[in-house]
Amino acid sequence: MSTPGELIPIGIDLGSLHARVAIGNLAHHKHPSPGLVDTRPLPNVISNAQGSRFTLALVGVDKANADEIAAETEERHVFGEAARRALARDKKPTISKDPSSMVRELVKSSSSIQPDGSDVDADEKSKNAAAFFQHLSELACDASSSHPSKLRAVVSVPVASTLEEQAGIVQSVERGIHEAVAARKSEIDSGKSKKKKNVSDEEDNVVVGVISDPAAVCIAHGLTEAEDLGVIDLADPANSDKLSSWKNVLVIDWGASGLTATHIRRTSPSSALLSIVRHAKDLSCSGVAIVDTLVSHCVSMFERKNRVSGVLESVKAHHRLEMACESAVRTLSRAPTTTVTCDGLYEGIDLSVPISRPRFDMMVNGILRKADTLLQSFVPGEGEEFDVVLVAGNVCEMPAATALIRTKLFPNASAGRGDVPPDEAVAIGCARHAAAILSCETHSRSSSAGEGLGPTAREVPLCPLTIGVCIIENGKENGESEEAISKCAVPLIEVGEPLPANVTKTINFGDVTSSSIGIVQMNRGDSALKNKVIGKIDIKDSESKNMEVTVELTAEGSLTVSVNGGESCKLC
Repeated sequence: MSTPGELIPIGIDLGSLHARVAIGNLAHHKHPSPGLVDTRPLPNVISNAQGSRFTLALVGVDKANADEIAAETEERHVFGEAARRALARDKKPTISKDPSSMVRELVKSSSSIQPDGSDVDADEKSKNAAAFFQHLSELACDASSSHPSKLRAVVSVPVASTLEEQAGIVQSVERGIHEAVAARKSEIDSGKSKKKKNVSDEEDNVVVGVISDPAAVCIAHGLTEAEDLGVIDLADPANSDKLSSWKNVLVIDWGASGLTATHIRRTSPSSALLSIVRHAKDLSCSGVAIVDTLVSHCVSMFERKNRVSGVLESVKAHHRLEMACESAVRTLSRAPTTTVTCDGLYEGIDLSVPISRPRFDMMVNGILRKADTLLQSFVPGEGEEFDVVLVAGNVCEMPAATALIRTKLFPNASAGRGDVPPDEAVAIGCARHAAAILSCETHSRSSSAGEGLGPTAREVPLCPLTIGVCIIENGKENGESEEAISKCAVPLIEVGEPLPANVTKTINFGDVTSSSIGIVQMNRGDSALKNKVIGKIDIKDSESKNMEVTVELTAEGSLTVSVNGGESCKLC
């Protein structure tokens, strides 16, 4: 069994069209980042054999070595662009009608890696899925110089995915990594049987976590890891409220499958727990739709110039033009002009279509308007705003998309870390989360056969009210303290925070001597609850102007308070 010091944390981004793998670093999680801004180094996103930092979700059989394959008991698979070219040579579709599920369909019974209408049994598709994840794990092993058995992965899932879908993804990733372990063993024991291990043969679970895409983006930007100062200045409560780095964040994931906007709220300033308020998705704003728009424009120009028709009826020509347009869209994110070129595209005629960024923006203007309509529904009203707006997905690298989000809709929101590439944010967040899990040794390192595979749901009680601290003048009763609580109280445990909750803060109270520090119930918008004092901590005459207060609320509703590490006092 592996020891924590030997394990390699990896993050797997199962995007809608591509997959990415990043390798985390356990050393970066042993010491907190100073201040409210996370400055720790980012995980490394690894490249495949073609030098690309992403792998297209396609799996095929290497027919160039058909004789060798026939002589062996195992098939030899090809992945990504190599599989895409192989399918194009066979005149089979390389992109499914619903590209939003290309990667995740690998783990389902109706895989999109096969041509539409093909009759391939579920076992064959399961083998393809395992081979794809085995390929990703081998890339991680080569980059980290480690054995597959040392890998511990966190996998991203869609924000609206079900537990059954998540379990299918986890099981396929587990099987792929275990088959990579078996392949390494067969290389060492080449004279022995090449029988592969089953998932149940391994003692360790290699998938240690499953997180949603927007949560991974927040982790990538360090929103859950920034150091909490742990100080409340009751002499200046307004300043204490500013110490909270963020409360509301909007994650805009604009990739190949569409535009997804997710409103995330932190349960309390002292918590790293994230709560999804709401999310919305528009499939018509997809990156594939943007590429298709450019493909249609290039075909129109080509057919009009050369007086031909039916270019897109050729699967090979469509495949080549699609790849050229994908490259052109990426280029236009960095350069003002580019040229879409394909030698001998159709009937030996070359295609060369120059495209400028203003012309391209005009072509995709309809898609941008739809995106504007969706994001407008998240623009907060007066007095409210998002503290942070984060972006993910390759479409967000387009200057027109950046201007829409940063300039028009959310000009005052923070953009997070500037060194996190939008298209790699999810993979980076997964790798950071995997490193965090391994560093605190909370992952499950053993399981019996058939147990521990896939995520589980657990119901936890939530705090029904907000508990805070406030300076209360001596002699005042609850009715007389309501105004002071509403103006000066600082929350410790927020409503909706999972229980049990334990918060320790240093309370600065300045030169106040004729008052007490009240543990108070705060009205945070619920008219049924009143501001009232639950308990008081007397301020004694001393040179110290602060004290350490620990407040604990159990799941059963028991509230206890201790001062400077002393004996706990039960308030209710």
